Amino acid sequence: MNIKFLQLNLLEGGIYWDNITALIKRENPDVLCLQEVFNGDTKQPPHFQSTSHLKALLRHYHSYYSPELYEIWPQGQTDQGNAIFSRFPITQEKTIFLHGTYKRLTRPPQENDFSHYPKNMQHVVIPINGKQLHVFNLHGIWGKGGDDSPERSRMGNIIAQEIKEKTYAVLMGDFNLKPSTKVVANIEKYMVNVFKNELTTSFNMKHKTNPGYATAVVDMFFTSPEVDVISKSSPEDDVSDHRPFVVTIDI
Repeated sequence: MNIKFLQLNLLEGGIYWDNITALIKRENPDVLCLQEVFNGDTKQPPHFQSTSHLKALLRHYHSYYSPELYEIWPQGQTDQGNAIFSRFPITQEKTIFLHGTYKRLTRPPQENDFSHYPKNMQHVVIPINGKQLHVFNLHGIWGKGGDDSPERSRMGNIIAQEIKEKTYAVLMGDFNLKPSTKVVANIEKYMVNVFKNELTTSFNMKHKTNPGYATAVVDMFFTSPEVDVISKSSPEDDVSDHRPFVVTIDI
């Protein structure tokens, strides 16, 4: 049975919401994994209302939301975190913090250091075709350069512990680090890096001024060895400062 995934960092809740909506409708994924998902109420700016928009768009999907922090911005305030939407029922849910713990933060008008922001990973189980599909969705520790660090090493160890004995598993998200790190090498002991050495960047350079992003890959998609990848792409839709991933697997 083929299962289609769409993975995307929304960028501050979904600034380019019309384009995001068009992408989701076109790709019609079975499972949608997102980062930087905001959960604000109707008193907040439109892009602060990610979960409401998504639930209206994906009315018949099951969902799981994992806030990382509550952030107060100059223009509004909301929980933000990761979300999974599934066409199929979700029978198990778990949130694992990779860095810090949930807390309340005030965002300065010109914030440029997010290394102290809490980060988590979601794990859900979706029964499909007589098998238990494990879906992991994460937002990794932020840091300039994307290299290994003690904090990222700890993050990698947590991820490895969660995935290493799982079959029929997929792991994806904005890892906020380079594919050449020891963290990724540790993950690759247990899973296949679907886009390995195939991408020049996973950023949408329409929304980046630093040219270094043009050769940076921080978004990744992994599968356990027994999962067959039927197709994969990274469309150039203008939906975020990150590019989406579309991957179809067979289980």
